[in-house]
Amino acid sequence: MTSTRLILAAGTVAASLAGIVPVAHSSGTHAGTRPAVAVRADGISVAADSLRGHLAATVSVPAGVTRLDGVASGSPAVATRVQVRIVRQSDGATLFVGTLATFKSLPVAAGDRLRVGFTRVPGAHGLHASARLAWA
Repeated sequence: MTSTRLILAAGTVAASLAGIVPVAHSSGTHAGTRPAVAVRADGISVAADSLRGHLAATVSVPAGVTRLDGVASGSPAVATRVQVRIVRQSDGATLFVGTLATFKSLPVAAGDRLRVGFTRVPGAHGLHASARLAWA
């Protein structure tokens, strides 16, 4: 039988880690050798060439962060074919609609939960592009 103290200790550790690392949940489909969307402590990485259809991630803005900056690299043709939509979950406000190529920076507030969706429009097959949305 599991000790009550052990369960409480594990819960305390999990709660403290949740406060340090952004909460992330992604859903959708992707193909390729690397994940299409990867949520990390420093932001979100997108491998446009691995993205098939729609993929979304929910993240919590870490303490001390005031903006989300974007930098695209690789083929501009692919970056223009990946649509990005960022919605603040608390009030459903759409904060950004555009492409990986047009996303530069977005002001955010610590503690906000953001739903960040990516949809790749068909075309530019065989070309590679990626982007990094980084907390700043």
